Amino acid sequence: MILSHDDLKRAWKKRQISFSPDISESQIAESSIDLRLGYHFTKLKAQATPVRPAAEGFDPGPVTETKSYENLARPIFTLRPREFVLGFTLEEVSIPGWLAANVQGKSSLARAGLAVHITAPHINPGFVARITLEMYNHGPWNLQLIPGKDLVCQVIFYKLTSPVSQKVINAFGTYKKQSTPYPARRMSLVSDWGVETSSRDIDEILYGSSARRRKS
Repeated sequence: MILSHDDLKRAWKKRQISFSPDISESQIAESSIDLRLGYHFTKLKAQATPVRPAAEGFDPGPVTETKSYENLARPIFTLRPREFVLGFTLEEVSIPGWLAANVQGKSSLARAGLAVHITAPHINPGFVARITLEMYNHGPWNLQLIPGKDLVCQVIFYKLTSPVSQKVINAFGTYKKQSTPYPARRMSLVSDWGVETSSRDIDEILYGSSARRRKS
């Protein structure tokens, strides 16, 4: 079930969905909330050898470059045709365990060729961070965007069939509180709970004693 305007406004006023810095009521649309472009942008450096981003503990730091526009007097970010960059929303978003979300572009900017995600729009329950925007310019124009001001994406919120527990959120939250658009991924569940943690222990932590009974 998608939350509509009144549901979104109610959840925002009750701080069930929260933002930092906070949004204005004008950012709440019929069935989504518009978010502004942040000040940090990450570009991928060309590499002579293959890069394996799916590797456990992959650190993108050496193969990326992040630039901040935060302290510029008149910040303007330009995205050139066929250029890819990772950006942030200005707002840090806090999503409760009974909701999930989806980030999508704005039709006014899509008409100019701007995409804000590449096959990864889903945001899990319990997410707390700025949203990374996978921005690509499909059009022929140099697109100018003003960080801190321009509304570049919209977030759609879905009510889950049942809430997700905090221990499950803690176990699977890969990019919570991310400080750059492309941080190093969190290690696996085993790393989070210690190298001695077995798959059986993890099942019991996530699913309780019923997991022990199933495996015995």
